[in-house]
Amino acid sequence: MKHHLPWIRLAAVLAVVLVSWVGCRPEALLKPPSPLRVHIIVGGDADQEWDQGQEATERLLREAFDAVTTSIRVHTVQERRSALEAAGRHGLEIVFCVGSGFERPVLSVAPRYPRTAFVLDHGERVEFNVARVEFLFSGAAYLGGVAAAVVGGSTVGIVDLGRNSETDDIETGFEQGFRCRYPWGRVEVAAGVGGIQVLPDVGVKIALTSAGPPNPGLLAVAEASGVRLVTVGRPRQDFFNNLVIAAIVADVPEAIRRIVADVVDDTFTGKVYAFDLGSGVVDLRLNPALAGNEELEQALDQARDAVNAGMVEIEALGL
Repeated sequence: MKHHLPWIRLAAVLAVVLVSWVGCRPEALLKPPSPLRVHIIVGGDADQEWDQGQEATERLLREAFDAVTTSIRVHTVQERRSALEAAGRHGLEIVFCVGSGFERPVLSVAPRYPRTAFVLDHGERVEFNVARVEFLFSGAAYLGGVAAAVVGGSTVGIVDLGRNSETDDIETGFEQGFRCRYPWGRVEVAAGVGGIQVLPDVGVKIALTSAGPPNPGLLAVAEASGVRLVTVGRPRQDFFNNLVIAAIVADVPEAIRRIVADVVDDTFTGKVYAFDLGSGVVDLRLNPALAGNEELEQALDQARDAVNAGMVEIEALGL
């Protein structure tokens, strides 16, 4: 037994040295972790709100996650499918699809790339690695109706530019917020952009336009008619010389940051990521010129508390 002790001691010393060397290797010898890769595929029909926010979104992802961000704009079905296939083959961690026309190609491509998270902003279905982001504007629209009532009085307008389920919810929320101030007030509907011109004749000072950020033509008609607006999304000229009193907005970069955080935390799942007034992502942005209006601020605070407490149920009112 004594003859074996030197060898046992030598083996123990070598083991300690080996463990110490492995634990103390310089960082340069260790393989660095791969950066998070976020790819954004933008459809040709993406609205200007996204165009304005894309740079801010990519900057936030780089700051929050040290992510590598890339983007591409596509116009055809084949371009959409090719971009999705390429993202999956390269093993990108998360792919955001902005605009319509992505649902079918994503649902076709996604099962072959289970390690990639795909996120749609249009569509109906979700799968285990396919999620959808949705902005619920009705609560913020309720605040918009309150603002229109305080600023514009007992008659408001709604500019009908063609309805869908999203604009219906916005218009319903707006009218309900208005009626919490004026239960028997009047809501006048303008048929198209041209209808704005007749709104002043029936006493309308403030009108809602719910079909996305207003274009220059609509703004010009409203300005010429003396009608101020509550909009969904801000126009490129921001509040356009005080023509827009308030805008219903979504903090798209923050919404995307929260989804990416789930991917990083390995808690991402195929579901609807819905953001409402209480989420801190969707809100009503007032024209800075209205700052200091105590009646308006108090009315909005009360309305916000009521919506966030679940005391307001947005229901169709038969516009």
